[in-house]
Amino acid sequence: MRNATWIGALLALGLASTVAARPTPGAPSTPEQRDAAWQQHQRMEAASPFRGLGWRSIGPTEQGGRVMDFASVPGQPYTYYVAYATGGVWKTTNDGGSFEPLTDHLPNTVVGAIAVDPSAPETLWVGSGEPSAARSNYGGHGMFVSRDGGKTFAPKGLAGTDRIASIVVDPRDGRRVLVAAAGKLYSPGGQRGVFLTEDGGETWTHVLVPSNDWTGASDLVIDPSRPDVLYAALWDRQRAPWQFTEAGDGSGIHKSTDGGRTWRRLDGGLPQGETVGRIGLAVARSQPDTVYATIDHWAPLPEALQDLGDRPLSPQRLKTMSREDFLAQDPAEIEGFIRGADLPVELDAKTLLDGVRDGSITLPMLISRLEDGNAALFDNPTWGHTVWRTDDGGSTWRRAHDTPIREVTYSYGYYFAEIAVDPSDAERVYTMGVPLIVSADGGKTWEGYTNHPSVHVDHHSLWIDPNHPQRLLLGNDGGLDVSHDRGVTWRKLDAQPVGQFYTIYADMAEPYNVYGGLQDNGTWKGSSRTRWELGEDWSFLNGGDGMWVAVDDESGDTYTGYQFGYYTRIDREGRRHDVRPRAPLADPVLRYNWSTLVILSPHDARTVYMAANRLYRSFDRGRSWTAISPDLTRSTQRGNVPFATITSVSESPLHFGRIGVGTDDGHVHVTRDGGARWQQVDARLPADRWVSRVELSRHAEDRLYLALNGYRQDDDRVYLYRSDDFGKSWTSIAAGLPSEPVNVIREDTVNPDVLYVGTDRGVYVSLDRGQAWQALDGGLPNVPVHDLFVHPRDRELIAGTHGRSAWVVDVLPVQQLDATVRASAVHLFHLDGLQASRDWRRRADPWFDRPEHLPELRGTFWAKQGGTVRFRLLDAKDRPLAQFERPAIDGLNSFAWDLQLDQALTLDAEKQAVEALAADQRGLRQNVPFAESVRLGHRLYPVPGRYTLEVAHAGETHRSSFEIEAPKAPTPRWTPPFKLRGDDEGGRLQNDERPHPRAGARGRPFAMPGK
Repeated sequence: MRNATWIGALLALGLASTVAARPTPGAPSTPEQRDAAWQQHQRMEAASPFRGLGWRSIGPTEQGGRVMDFASVPGQPYTYYVAYATGGVWKTTNDGGSFEPLTDHLPNTVVGAIAVDPSAPETLWVGSGEPSAARSNYGGHGMFVSRDGGKTFAPKGLAGTDRIASIVVDPRDGRRVLVAAAGKLYSPGGQRGVFLTEDGGETWTHVLVPSNDWTGASDLVIDPSRPDVLYAALWDRQRAPWQFTEAGDGSGIHKSTDGGRTWRRLDGGLPQGETVGRIGLAVARSQPDTVYATIDHWAPLPEALQDLGDRPLSPQRLKTMSREDFLAQDPAEIEGFIRGADLPVELDAKTLLDGVRDGSITLPMLISRLEDGNAALFDNPTWGHTVWRTDDGGSTWRRAHDTPIREVTYSYGYYFAEIAVDPSDAERVYTMGVPLIVSADGGKTWEGYTNHPSVHVDHHSLWIDPNHPQRLLLGNDGGLDVSHDRGVTWRKLDAQPVGQFYTIYADMAEPYNVYGGLQDNGTWKGSSRTRWELGEDWSFLNGGDGMWVAVDDESGDTYTGYQFGYYTRIDREGRRHDVRPRAPLADPVLRYNWSTLVILSPHDARTVYMAANRLYRSFDRGRSWTAISPDLTRSTQRGNVPFATITSVSESPLHFGRIGVGTDDGHVHVTRDGGARWQQVDARLPADRWVSRVELSRHAEDRLYLALNGYRQDDDRVYLYRSDDFGKSWTSIAAGLPSEPVNVIREDTVNPDVLYVGTDRGVYVSLDRGQAWQALDGGLPNVPVHDLFVHPRDRELIAGTHGRSAWVVDVLPVQQLDATVRASAVHLFHLDGLQASRDWRRRADPWFDRPEHLPELRGTFWAKQGGTVRFRLLDAKDRPLAQFERPAIDGLNSFAWDLQLDQALTLDAEKQAVEALAADQRGLRQNVPFAESVRLGHRLYPVPGRYTLEVAHAGETHRSSFEIEAPKAPTPRWTPPFKLRGDDEGGRLQNDERPHPRAGARGRPFAMPGK
C-alpha cells in the first residue's frame, strides 16, 4: 500500500488532523540537578530492601570495550591505569596480567581522561564524561582525584563541563592542573574550554574561553621540556537527533607560554573557518618545537583528488553519469552495483537496464537510494583526516602530506583525532582512526600498522613508553593491546568485562544462553552460567555495531544485525539469510534507526517484525515482508543522521496483532488488528522526546508501559508512564525515581505488580506497578543500563549494560516478596538443586586445587531486621549435618555456603542412620560414605539426596528443601560390536563366542608387534 493510500485512510479516521499542543518537556539538566539526582540515588541505595541482593557479572570480556586514555606511574613500569569510555578506570600492577576496577562507586563509570601526578605517583586525576561525539557517548560529573592510587576518590569540581577531553598535571607542582573541557553535546553553554587550578582542585579559573556556546576543548598537551608551554585545541561542534555539525569557526589551536594562564590563537597556515572539525595534538619530546596536529578538515577535495572508486559503476560515478553511459555498463557491474547499493531484491541487472531504457527507472531515482545512513558513514568527498606540522613552536604550519589520507576516519572524524609522536624520533608519527597508521618521514607518507588479526579497529589512544619507545599501549573499540616490539606483534589484554551492550536477549536452553549487540563489537552469545573470572564462555555471532537479537527456540533460528537495519537470520546449520525489508524502487528510501529492532511474535516465532519509519511484518521468517503501517513518524527534520524512525515495538503476549510502536520523534501508535487501523495516543505526553521503550503487558490486555528519553536534549528527567486503557489515558509513574534518563522498562513475567527500569545509572524495581520505586543494584556498578530481559522460566533478570557487559540477578525473591514475607522475621526462598561430582570424593590436590571451582550453595533470605542469622543443614530425617552463620541487613540478603559439613554432626547422624539398618547392611561401606570420606581424607560434602536448609533469626525459623543429584553416570568402557542372532540369553554374547578385545573384522586377534 502506498503512502498516499495510508494518509487517506488516516484522514478518514481523523488521526492525521492537528491535535492540541503537547506538553513541553524539560530544559537541559543543570549540574545542580544532576548532583541532586546522584544524592537521591545514593539514599535509595542505602535504604533499599534489595541492597543485599547481589548481581553477578557474566561477561563477555574477549571483545573488550572502548578505551579512551592511559596513565602510567613513574618509576613503576608494570603499573598503569586504563580508562574505558563507559567502563570506568581499571588498574594493573603486573603489566596487564590482571586489572582491578576503581571507579564503580563514582556517580557513573563514564571517563574521558586520566592523569597521574608526576611529582606524587599515588595521585590519580579522573575527568568524567566522554569527549567523542558519537551516538552513545555519555556526559560525566566533573573532576575527581585519588591520593591513594585509586582506593578512594574525592570530587574536585567542574561538574558543568559534562565531558572532559584531557588533563595535564604540572610536573613541577602537582597542585597545578589544567583541564580541557568539551562541554555538553546536545545543548550549548556550560563550562567549556580550558580550566586551571593552582590549589589541587579547590578552585578553578577559566583560562581559555571559546568564542561561542557550542565550542569546547578537544585536546591539551604540554611541552615536556618547558612546562610553561602548552597547546590546546578547541572544537566547534553541535549535535541534534537528526543532524551533526562537526566543524565550525570556533575550532582552532591555541598556545600558552605562561603555564596556561593566558592563551593566543595560532594561525600561520592552519585551516580556518567553518570547515575545521575536531583537532588532536602531540609534541615531539625529542624536538619540542615540532608539534603535530590532526584536523578533521571538511573542506571539499579538489576534483583531481577525489576518489570515484575502483569500479566503473560506483555511487560517486553514478552521480555524474549520463543515461547512455549507464546503459553501456557491463551487466556484471550492474549486478554488483545493485547488491552493493542494497536495492530491492527483485531487481537484477536485466530488470534494471530494461527499466532505465523504458524510462520507468531514472538515474535520480537510483541516486536517491544511495543516501542511507550506513553509506553516509563512509562517503566523504572532503579532505577529512589531515595531519599538520609546525617546527617553530606553532608560528607556521603546513599540511604534512600532499594527497588525502583515505579510509582512516571516513565521514566520522569526530570519533577520532588522536596523534602521537615517538619520544625518541620526531619523524615517527602515529595517527588513529579506523586503522592505526604510522609515518616514518614526519607525515609525508603513511602505512598501516595494525593488521594483526587480534587487534580491533577504531583506535582512540596510544601511549608510548618514554623510556622504552618500543613498548606501546593501544586503546580501541575492542579494548586494550600491548606491543613490546614497536608494533611488530601485539598481545590482547582484554580480560575485563567492559562490553557496551545496546540490547540483551535470552533463549530457553538449559542452562539458558544470553545474547546481545555491542558497540562496534557485533553480536555475541554466552552461557548464563558464565563466570568470567575463570575464562570466556561466549561466542561471536555477527559483526558491525551489534544491535538487536531474537531467537526462535523451536527452529534454532537466530536473527541479528548491525547498524541501520542490516539483519541476518542464522539457521541451525549456520547458514545466513538476508532479512531486511526494502521499499519499492519508486518509493522513498526507508529510514532505519541506528539501532533497528527485530522481534519475533510471542504467538508464532515464524512471524518477524522489523521497523524503519514504517512497521514491517514477515510470516515466513523474513523471506518476504509486508508494510503493516504507514509512516508512523511526524518530524520533517532531515539531516545527516537518519531520524524520524521507529525505535520500539511490542506485541501483546495476550493477543496476536495487538501492537504498540514508539518513534524517535516522540510519537506513540497502537493497533488492535495487526496494523489494519492505527491510533496515535501521544497527545498528552511530552513532545519531542525519544521513545526508548513500549512494553505491552502480559497480564492485562489493555495495559502498556512507556519510557521516553531526553538524552539527546541533555535532559535527564524521568519520563515514565502506564496506561490501563491502551493509550487513551496515561499515568506518570516517575515519582520517586532520581532524574536519570530511562532506557528500558520491563514488566515482570510472573508478578503483574513488579516492574523494572534501566536508567543511565542503574536498575530500579517497583512492587506496585510504579507507585513507588527502590534501587535494585546490589553490586552493580553505576553504569548505563541499556536493556533488561526477564527470563520467564528461570526467574532471573538480565541487564545489558553499556560499559560493564552483562549481569544477572535472581528475581524470584522479588516476585515473591509479598506482605506475608515482609512481615516475617526471616524467610528463606527457593534453593536450586546441585549435581554432585565424583571429584567430591577425592582428596584436595596439593598443587592444582582451585578454590573457585569448588561447589557452593547459593540462596536468598529475607530478614526484617539486621543481625546475625543461623543456618542448619538437615538430612531427610531432620538430623543436623552442618551449621553456619551469616550477617544480615534488613531486607533481602544473598548468601553462599561452601557445602562442607560438620564432621561431628555428620558422623553422629550417619551413626543413627546405620543403626536403623538391618544388621547385614551395617558393615557395608556404601552405607557409611561420610565415615569413608573422613578415613580417606576427603572434603566432607553431602552425598546425593534430599536436604533441608533451615534459617533462624529473631526467634523465628524458616526452611527450604533442595536436591543434590548423583554424579553423571560414567560412560561405558566397551560396548559389544553386535548382537548375536538367535541369542536367547537376553541378547548377550556367549563367552566362547565373544570377540577378542583386539579382534579384527573377522573376529581374529590382531598380530602384536614382535610376535
